[in-house]
Amino acid sequence: MPRVFGFEHGIFLVIVGIIISVIIMIPKTRITNKHTKIIAFALLVAIMWNRIAIAFYNHTFATILPGTFCGASSLTLAFGVLILKRNHPFFHSVAYIALLGSLITIIYPDFIGQAESVFHGRTISGLVHHALSVILVLILLKTKHWQPGWHQWHWTPIGLSAYMLYGLLLIYGLNYNNAMLIREPILENTPLTW
Repeated sequence: MPRVFGFEHGIFLVIVGIIISVIIMIPKTRITNKHTKIIAFALLVAIMWNRIAIAFYNHTFATILPGTFCGASSLTLAFGVLILKRNHPFFHSVAYIALLGSLITIIYPDFIGQAESVFHGRTISGLVHHALSVILVLILLKTKHWQPGWHQWHWTPIGLSAYMLYGLLLIYGLNYNNAMLIREPILENTPLTW
């Protein structure tokens, strides 16, 4: 069974590290808007694959919508890059959360032991969509498609409020047990909770 910091996770970390290193070394003039949109489309496919794998495992499509910060960020970030203009305020409300959440999950994927193989649909699709989320945000930063700054920072708390409203909609409107960590601690066995 795969485990955090086990062999399979180690291989995944090396592959993601190599890809991130290559992106950092590529001159920004070599990364076109077309490349950015291709990565965004790949992220959209990966999050859809993940949600469908989870729905099949749960034997219901009632949980098809992402109920986590990372899932919602991956879905909305991919759509945002595909349809919005450069440095749109939307990116300031999603990209920080997508980057931070995905980096934490790549380093400590608590779901990696949910099946006998890392190639189980829920596991591999989760790893792939988190990696693509980080890659996309790095490309957005490198190409100045998203330019963080203090003058745009106010969009981040607005985005967090939207995440909470979305989580409440999932819980009270669609009967999710939990969404956006509203009903459980942010970190297990700690007092960190909303």
